[in-house]
This record gives sequence, structure tokens and C-alpha cells, in this order.
Amino acid sequence: MDTVSSEQLEEIIGRLTTLERKLDWVAKRISRDGYPLDSAARPQPRPAPVASPPARPITTRTSSSSPAAAPAVQQPRTPALATYPPSKPVLKGPSTPSQKAPTAVAPSGATSAADSDPFAMRPMREKRNEGNIGRYVLSGAAAFLIVSAAVSLIALVWDQIPDVVKVTALGVVAVSLVAAGTVVNQKRERLQVAAATLTGTGGALGFVAVIGAALIAGLSPVAALGLMVAWAFVLLLVSCVTAQFFTAVISMLGALVTVGFTTWQVATHPEQAVLAWTLIDIYTVTLAVVAAILPRFTPRMRLAPWLPTTSMVVTGTVLLAGPSRLLVAQPLTGIVLLAAPCAVLLAQAHHSTRLLAGAGAREAAGYEWAVTGIIQALALLILASANDVTSSTRNGMAMSFLVLVCLATAALLPQRATSPWLRVVAAVNLGTVVCVAVAVFALNIALLPPAVAAVALAAVPVVRVGYSAPVLVLPLFSTAALLAVFSPDRSTVMLAILAVLIGVLLTAPLEALLAPPPHSEEHANRPSWLSAGMWVAAGQLVLIIPRLLDRLVPAGGLGGAGRIAAPLLAGALALALAGMGAFTPQCSPRMLVSGRRAGQLAGATDLRSPLVPTPPALAWLGEALLTALAVAVLVRADSLGSPLLAAPLVALALALVVVGGRMLLPWLRHSAMSLTVTLTIALSQSLALWWSVMILTGASAASLLITGVVLATGAACIVIGFRLRATTLRHYGLTLVLLVVFKLAVVDLAGQNSLSRILALMVAGVVCFGLSLAYNHFAQEQEQAEHGAIGADSAGGISPAGRGGSSYPR
Repeated sequence: MDTVSSEQLEEIIGRLTTLERKLDWVAKRISRDGYPLDSAARPQPRPAPVASPPARPITTRTSSSSPAAAPAVQQPRTPALATYPPSKPVLKGPSTPSQKAPTAVAPSGATSAADSDPFAMRPMREKRNEGNIGRYVLSGAAAFLIVSAAVSLIALVWDQIPDVVKVTALGVVAVSLVAAGTVVNQKRERLQVAAATLTGTGGALGFVAVIGAALIAGLSPVAALGLMVAWAFVLLLVSCVTAQFFTAVISMLGALVTVGFTTWQVATHPEQAVLAWTLIDIYTVTLAVVAAILPRFTPRMRLAPWLPTTSMVVTGTVLLAGPSRLLVAQPLTGIVLLAAPCAVLLAQAHHSTRLLAGAGAREAAGYEWAVTGIIQALALLILASANDVTSSTRNGMAMSFLVLVCLATAALLPQRATSPWLRVVAAVNLGTVVCVAVAVFALNIALLPPAVAAVALAAVPVVRVGYSAPVLVLPLFSTAALLAVFSPDRSTVMLAILAVLIGVLLTAPLEALLAPPPHSEEHANRPSWLSAGMWVAAGQLVLIIPRLLDRLVPAGGLGGAGRIAAPLLAGALALALAGMGAFTPQCSPRMLVSGRRAGQLAGATDLRSPLVPTPPALAWLGEALLTALAVAVLVRADSLGSPLLAAPLVALALALVVVGGRMLLPWLRHSAMSLTVTLTIALSQSLALWWSVMILTGASAASLLITGVVLATGAACIVIGFRLRATTLRHYGLTLVLLVVFKLAVVDLAGQNSLSRILALMVAGVVCFGLSLAYNHFAQEQEQAEHGAIGADSAGGISPAGRGGSSYPR
């Protein structure tokens, strides 16, 4: 009985000892100083083994005849915690050895499995992120409330406090808060949010103190500006020392307050505008340099690559808030002072986007560069379109911005085409240059040539990385020259023609610089981009340049010859482009200029060998465009009133319709659409011929001369139809002859009996009789030739396709 009681007592003592050790371990974990709970530097506790139960002495029987054996005592069960300190076994006396007691087994894997499982850690990370957001939001709210309380307190007792005391007290509070935040940041790593709140609140109060000193304490504006600049730099350095990006944001907001204060000062005291904006430009440059250097010395700050972005916000604000009165009072000085922030902003964009791209934020780098270009375009429009700004000053301001963006683009040219940063910013830079060029063009249309040249320069880095869109963008931008037709100044029209020539002539060299496509989508879209660029360039040559030339050359000059220059140029260029292969599939500017497509037809190898059963869309398009241009040329020729001046235009129009019909000629016989093709060719050329005769002779449509021409046209169609074995063409000629006969019999000779008309009727009859004989002769020859061909086919089994002809039905 005593043995059983002693064993139970030892078991209770062992459990109490284990519980005491667990409580000590929990207390140490809660009250441990020097390491925050979430710090990676804090030593983690090792997993503790499960406490072994106290050894129970083995009782031996004194006699085998003992009436009852000692009852077996159950081993104690201890809760298996994953992390508690290792427990030491209870030491027993030498009289109670425990040789068969079970050893403690550590619960290995309980903690490591949870650490290695990312799905198990995800809720913890989400809670941690939520906690960070909550802490910073509440810290910002605390800073706002503190500043509001300070402002309310000052407003409450404002009149009873001397001005110097007000400003001094506020400045002391600001410095104290910033110093306290810095000390807390260095001494207590667990209080980072509180430290950021203190420094941010002190930084804001510092700017408030300086502005208050300028408003109520008599501080001079220059001294106030200097104090705000110095305080902004102090906050920026504090943010780097404490590795707190929040303080850098406060410094940026203070810098914006400084810019606003300077703008107000310039508006209040215009005579100090030059001095004030000179100081603000110096501040902008200094802030940009400091913000560019600091990321190298703040490796602990996770958002250090974004420090230059904070200064770019200030520079952009300075650029947008520039006083346009500087351009009115002192134009040259004003251009320099207002364009300086633009140069600083471009330099910052180069540096900042490199840092962001290197940090993995490539999309952010592209957006930053785009915003930079938009700010430049808006600033140029705001500054140069102000009232009382002279045109020369406006042009100087526009050219300054254009030269700066060209210099920024030139800095991209030495970069390797494989640079990831260049692939990000090259296309965005082209868009920003286009924005600035549009602003320059909007200010003065005469500045279009340098604007087009700037776009061409910006297109070079884009094609070097493998994108073909600039081949279309460049000529498309130069189409803005068409607006020069509304300008009364002839020099502006000449500059517009120069801009078009720059855009067109540089398209093929841009294509020559194209690198291999960077991805499959660009590879699939490249033929479309290049073909579209060729079409836009061709349209500028045929339409825009002749239209501008027509506006440039006076209508009455050179005895009326000035009116034929534009249509002659348009028609000649259209013929040249058609002959060089502009209407062939996937023709690029470089192919067109090189002459590799000269003489080729869309969908056919030559005039008798089509590759497809029906005419392609490009063939129809070419015939339609050339015919429409021929109609426009004939309209101009008809309006001249002089057959001598109209003769070149008439010849050009006939050449246009002939070249247009040539594109459909391969399908005149070998096509299911031979009827449509034949009628299209015959009608366009017949009408052009009759109209040309009317223009050159002055005859009316009902005259005998035109009737004879129509009769001759019908006869020619019949003869050519037999030669080409084109049935539809023969029928068309026969229809024309019958119409002429009907006109002579019913219209021309109705009610008249003159000898000349009788002779005309007899001549027409003789001609019709001759045509009848010729028609019969040609029909018999064709029938004999067809019978001979059928006999040869049945004897040798050779098909028309085997003889080199086409296998399409006739």
C-alpha cells in the first residue's frame, strides 16, 4: 500500500514539473526583448520532445503465494505541443531504477511541414498584408488628425499668441517630431509605422511653419523659399536614413507646396517672376540630382527605385505651372526658364525608367515615360497659347521642346537592340514624340517639317527592336500637311510639301532598318503594317502633293498652264506606282522602291496566264482607282477650254484607263467572270475615248463625228474580239454598231433630207456591210481552228493546258 502511494505521489510531482517548465517557456516567449515577433533575426525555439513520464519502480514479488499483486499504474499522458521547451527526465533515486521506461520522442515535422507548405502560409501572409495596410492607413489618419488638432488649437488662441511665438513653436514641434521619428526608427525596429508617422507629421508641420512665417511673421519670400527647399532636402535625407518611403512622399508633397507658393508669389508680385522662377528651376535641378543619387545609398529601402519618381512629380508640376507672363515680358529669358524643367524631366525619365525596369517594374517604366510626354505636350500648349505671346516667341518655345525630345530620342540610339529597357521605352517614346509633334503642329502649321523629322527620328529605335508600326505611323503623321490648303501663305504650303516629302522618302529607309520580329504576333502582322505604310505613302504622292501644288501654283499663271501641273503630276505618279507594282499583294515601300515588283500583276504571271480563277481584289481596286483618276483628269481638261492645253491631260487619262484595264486583262477569256471583266474594260476605255474626242474637238455627243467614233469603236471591238477569241467583246462591238445604225436612222435623219446626211447614211451602210463580211470571215476562221484543235485533242489526247494554255473555261 505504501508502494502504491509513493508511485502516485511521484507521478503527480512529475506532471507538476512538466507544467512548470511549459509555463516558464511561454512566459519567456511572450516577454523576450530585443527581437520582434515577426523578425527574421529572432532565434526560433527548437521543437521540444514530448516529456517522458517519470520512471516507475518495478516491484518484485516477495512470494509467489502472495494473495494479490500490486496494481499496475497507468503511464501519464501529456499533451503533444508542437513547440515547447525540452523537458528533462525526472531523476530517481538509486533504489528505484527504471530500466524499461519508455524514452521521449520528439514530434519531428510538426513545425517544418507548416513552414514548407506555401498553402499553409498563404492565410498568414494575407493577414500580415492586411495588417500592414491597416497600420499605414491608421497612421496617415493619425497624422491628419494631429495636424488638424494643431491647426484648430492655433485657430482657437490665434489672436493671443505673438506671431514669432506661433511660427517658432510650430517649427520646434516639427523638428522635434522628425527627430523623434528618426530616433524611434533607429532604436525600435518594431515601431517602424509609428516612426514614419512621426517624421511625416513633422515634415508637414515644417512646411506649414515656413508658410506661416512668410504670411504673418514678415519673412521674405526668397528666405521662405530657401527654408522650404532646405526642409524638403532634410526630409528626403531622413527618409533615406530611416529607409522610410513615406517620408519621401511627404518631402514630395512639401516640394509641391513650395512650387505652389512660388506660383502665388509670381502672380502677386509680377516684377519678381524672373528671380522666383530662376530659384524654382535651381531647386528642381538640385532635387532631381539628389533623388537620382540617393537610391545608391539606401539599399535597405525596398522602394528606393521609386525615389526619382517623387522628384519627377515635382518637375512635371513646375513645367505645367510655369508663368506664361515670362514669355511676354522677356521672351528669350522666359523660353530658357520655362524649357529648363522640360530638359530636367526628360533626363529624369531616362534615369528613373532604367531603375524601375531593373527592379522588375517594366510596365511602370513605360507608363512613367508616357506620362512624361503627355505633360510636355500639355505644358507646350498651355504656355505657347497664352494671350499676348508673339508668334516668334511661340515658335521658339515649340522648337525648344521639339529639340529637347529629339535629344532624348537620340540618347536611345546607342542602346543595344536587345536591351529590355529599350524594348519597353522605344515604342512609348514614339508615342510621346508624336504627342509633342502634334502640339507643335497645332501651334504653327509651318513647323510641320521639323515635327515630321522628329517623328522619323523617334521611329528608328522602334524598328531596331523589331516593330514595323512606325513604317505606317510616319507617313500617316505627315498627312496633316493637307490642312495647309487652307493657309493663304504660299511659304506655308511649300513647307507642307516638304513635310510630305520627308515622311514619304524616309519610309523605305525605316523598313530597311527593321530587325527580326520579337514575337509571333508581330511576325503575323508585319506584312499588313508594311503594305499599309506603302498605301499611305502612295496616296500622299498621288493626292496630297498635287493638291498642295495646285494650291501653290496660281490658276491664271503661265497662260493657264498652271492648272495642268497638278493633274499631270498626279497621273504620272499613279502610272509610275502602278508600273512598279503598287497593286501587287503585300507590297512594302522597300519593295516598291527597289523595283522588284515592276510589271507584275496581282493574281497572274502575265497577261495571258492567271494564277487564280477570278480577279483578286487588288486588281479590281487598281482598275477602279486609275479609272477614277482618269475621270478627274478629264474633268480638269474639259474645264480648260483650250484643246492645246487639254491634249496632255487627255493623253494621260487614256493611259490611265489602259493601265487600269491591263490589271484585269488576264481574266478576259479565262474566267467565270469574263463577262464582267470584258464589259468593265470595254466601257471604261470606250467612254474615255469618246470624252477625249469631245474635249479635243469641241463636238457634242449627238454630232456625226462622235457617231462615227462610236461606230469605229464598235468595229475595233469586233476585230479585237475575234483576235482574242473574246465573245463578250465581239458582242459589245456589235451592240455599238447597231446603236449607231439606230441613231442614224431614227434620230439624226428624222425629218431631214439633206444630201450630207444621205451620204452619211450610205457610208454607214457600207461600213456595216463590210463589218458583216469581216464578222463572217473571222467566225469561219475561228470555227475551223476550233475543229482542228478538237481533232488534235482526240488524236493525241493533249489538253489545252498541256499546250501551255489555261485550263479555265472560256
